[in-house]
Amino acid sequence: MSGKTVVLGGSGAMTSACVYDLYQTSDFDEIVVADADEKNSRRLVELIDDDRVTFEPVDATSTEDIVRALNGATYVVNGLPYQFEENVLDAIVEVGDLLGVDLNAFDFDEVLSRSDEFAESGCSLWFANGGLVSTIALGMVGCEEFEEVEDVNFYWGMWRLLTQTTAGLTDTVTYEHDPNVDERARWEDGEVINDLPPFSQKRIFEFPEPIGEQETYVISHPEPITFPKAPIAQEKNVDRIITRGVWHDEWTEYERTLHAMDAFDADSLDIEGGTVDPLEVAQTQVKRAGDERDAEWRSPEKLSSETEWTPQTVLSSEVTGTNAGETGTAIFHFTQPFPFFDGNDISMMREYGCYVGVPLSVTLQLMADGAVNKDGIFVTETSEFDVQRYFEEMEARGFELIEEQTPTQLTSTPR
Repeated sequence: MSGKTVVLGGSGAMTSACVYDLYQTSDFDEIVVADADEKNSRRLVELIDDDRVTFEPVDATSTEDIVRALNGATYVVNGLPYQFEENVLDAIVEVGDLLGVDLNAFDFDEVLSRSDEFAESGCSLWFANGGLVSTIALGMVGCEEFEEVEDVNFYWGMWRLLTQTTAGLTDTVTYEHDPNVDERARWEDGEVINDLPPFSQKRIFEFPEPIGEQETYVISHPEPITFPKAPIAQEKNVDRIITRGVWHDEWTEYERTLHAMDAFDADSLDIEGGTVDPLEVAQTQVKRAGDERDAEWRSPEKLSSETEWTPQTVLSSEVTGTNAGETGTAIFHFTQPFPFFDGNDISMMREYGCYVGVPLSVTLQLMADGAVNKDGIFVTETSEFDVQRYFEEMEARGFELIEEQTPTQLTSTPR
């Protein structure tokens, strides 16, 4: 496993853990942190202190500059905000002969429609990567427990205070609650039913601590759209698929307040000769508080002084099916380690983001090792990757797979 890897947006809250894991576990000759944020990029490079890891400035608004950053690379990780997706895709095709993983999970049809173009340029891109790899893998192992599957429920337990955030995370959470977004969906009887309203499809679910039992609601994640493509979902005749999530109470109160004040559809206000968007004002304040809190890199034990728990995301699947006519439910949880950065001074959201960053590293290394050999653009369900190997790699890095089952005859040996 050799060659040059470029991590676009490599100093971000999610991608920093990818860079750190590549440094710890890969044999790549070069690992380039390509980012517009020179201060945090250089701090990450200094923390790692390895000659293979370097910083390269990049302007994500310019396809030509992304091409420049990718020249000479064998592998690419795209962790840039989704607004720059088209620039990234154009640059990858222009450079050619690249293997990569992509954190973005928006505009599925548009991105996947470029698969043939990627294949012709010798490129392979694992799209909708990061935490989605883990949830899809959890759904797959759940389906393996049954002869026939009725329901596959995915859960995202995203547990951090309102001010424990970054600009990108703030925009993402609010996007998922936007009533004008039509991407909240469920899959039922062979059809995708979308345009579900925010805070709908309520279901009580119990996560491991510190989250515990919570009301969960449908979120705009793509599992209901992509999981039906998984061979095991087709083999087990899955009837229904839905993805729900929960945020800390502070986030839930904030998003419900935005709904109550009609912020998503409010007109701009005229103030002292200018105009102000009420939603933008609220978002800016949350982002500013998050930026101020996350600016200082501290030791892990000092990261969360307000609570007895550290910010984290718990991913879960709940699969209901039958064996020999008996119905049962298999529940799997996937928890992240703390601290991930070996006790080094780091920021809160970089520790939090390892649930996304580490899967990016693991899946890229699977591709580099030939364990995933697909042309063009593909998603986890069509990657033909080894789910057990994926979990073994993640568990070796401190992640934990927890299984719960109701009494029933199981078709495989419990882990």
